[in-house]
Amino acid sequence: MRPLNPGEVDAVAELIHRSTNEWYKKSLGREIFSGRPRDCRIFPETYESLDPGCGLVVELEGKLAGVCFYHPRETHVGLGIMAVAPEFSRQGIAHMLLAKVIIEAGKLPIRLISSAMNLDSYSLYTRAGFGPVMVYQDMHLPTDAPLPPLTATSGTVRVATTADLFPMVDLEENLSGIRRAKDLAHFIQNQGGHWHTMVHRDTSGKIDGWLASVDHAGCRMIGPGVMADDMVALALLHAQLAVPRGGYPIFLVPTHESDMIAELYRWGARNLELHFTQVRGPYSQPAGLVMPSFLPESS
Repeated sequence: MRPLNPGEVDAVAELIHRSTNEWYKKSLGREIFSGRPRDCRIFPETYESLDPGCGLVVELEGKLAGVCFYHPRETHVGLGIMAVAPEFSRQGIAHMLLAKVIIEAGKLPIRLISSAMNLDSYSLYTRAGFGPVMVYQDMHLPTDAPLPPLTATSGTVRVATTADLFPMVDLEENLSGIRRAKDLAHFIQNQGGHWHTMVHRDTSGKIDGWLASVDHAGCRMIGPGVMADDMVALALLHAQLAVPRGGYPIFLVPTHESDMIAELYRWGARNLELHFTQVRGPYSQPAGLVMPSFLPESS
């Protein structure tokens, strides 16, 4: 096991593409990445831009056998993609990588998003002391479905600016207990040209929600974001869905937000999968609504 070398980005992208697609095809009968392996460069490139030196690889027999990324933040450590080459599965590689991240985290809680469909992954994390704290529905709107008008709204939505950065950071800390200024700055600055970030302001002009999105061949997703309530979340999500994109994005909605989910069904949204937030260490339930993302997995 060693740190990722800058010249290994293409190899890591290919590993992520191949290992993820193989599991989904074998387990769920579909591939998750429909494009080229090099499209998955967005994952190591984004992670290395945010957290240089926090990519770990395992090399066996001269080949790249496994990779993972972790994201140290002020309040916690986020665990990003963990991928193991299929030919090296069940050799303890994921366990070795996870053990190293736990050491690096020290006393900070570790948080991650994992598929509820993958029991091997679930077992890996729960055996290491993680526990599921939130369940999300992965949803999307088919491309042929027109977006209906928003039935109710209070406040306004606009594109985020650099002046919004610390109000957004403070809002996330107040609502969900985590702080990650570098991620929000990355979204607002639109590094790479793939990001679109919006804020919602209440009738007094105060920011009470924000929602980012990424539009890239390797990842089309709305999130992450935090909101004071489901009405703010729906207003932000509606605005994000109205943005022209290269393909339909997915978004994660907490399963307990029944009113929001009912409205999304009215829009024509469909379910794709279920995911857990899992945490090792202290955790407090959010005071508002949280919509996580797979890129970057720093929440």
